[in-house]
Amino acid sequence: MRFHSIVLALALLCTAATVASCQPEHRPKDSAGSETPSRNAAAFKALDKGNIIAKDGSRWLITAYVNKNGSPSIDAYWFTVNEQTQLLGPGGQSLQPENIAVGAEVEAWHTGPVAESYPAQAVAAKIVVHADAQPAPAGMIGQTQAVQQALPSLSKPTAVKAVKSALLDAVKGIWTIELIQHEAAEQAVTVQIDARTGERIQTPVAQNDAFRLFTPVPGTKAGPGFTVEGEARVFEAAFSWTLEDGHNILAEGHGMADLGAPAWGHFRFDVTYAQASQPNLTLILFVHSAKDGSVQQELIFPLQAPEDRIRYSADENK
Repeated sequence: MRFHSIVLALALLCTAATVASCQPEHRPKDSAGSETPSRNAAAFKALDKGNIIAKDGSRWLITAYVNKNGSPSIDAYWFTVNEQTQLLGPGGQSLQPENIAVGAEVEAWHTGPVAESYPAQAVAAKIVVHADAQPAPAGMIGQTQAVQQALPSLSKPTAVKAVKSALLDAVKGIWTIELIQHEAAEQAVTVQIDARTGERIQTPVAQNDAFRLFTPVPGTKAGPGFTVEGEARVFEAAFSWTLEDGHNILAEGHGMADLGAPAWGHFRFDVTYAQASQPNLTLILFVHSAKDGSVQQELIFPLQAPEDRIRYSADENK
């Protein structure tokens, strides 16, 4: 009888162990109530060398410039950073989320499924901050801050952006940052940052005695809307502009600089148009003479219409 009791007790212990091993693992949940992967979950490298472009609470946009089959493009992820995410510095030290700045160069790992959107969406398993490839001398800002200062230079703040290159000329005290954005990955925008002050150095892409134009870049495929930014040295800070395609005036308007001549005043305005009759566009900035109303100080600037904005006339197709 005693032998049968021992056997029965052993059987019950084995059954309990089996049932316990079959119970689902209880994982921590995020603020939305969904399960978050544990640190022991498999991690996969998403980006070898990217930059943090934006931080929206626990969601970080990290992008990388890549060349695929000879064509420039951007790999982009919105990573969710949670309490399970490892955040490491260049020496392997642990970092807090608030100590990792926008602009930092990083490598990023994900865990769990990846939402195949653009940008892709995933949970960050590990983010490792790289050391600056070019350490800045004392008195100069580092690469992360230079990139951070350069990012707002692109005309579409909501577009996916990436850093193509970042180089420091320590003798001149200038950071040169090349940026691209998803809509025009083949057209890099070069931004110069004063390494001593952290301020952007404005380099005109076109100029005359009355106007300095900073964006867009000559030949940019612009439309249906784009932003024009520059400086003007004109009477009472007022000037006019037109956008033409050689046959028609597609858009026109008036601009105001924030200072009048003899000072150079900053201006920024948006241009929109529906369609063009051919690919070559011309943006013209000018002033009217206070004496007789004639057009003066014209700055003529070449642009291109995107293919989906061109509607050729019937005569041109013959």
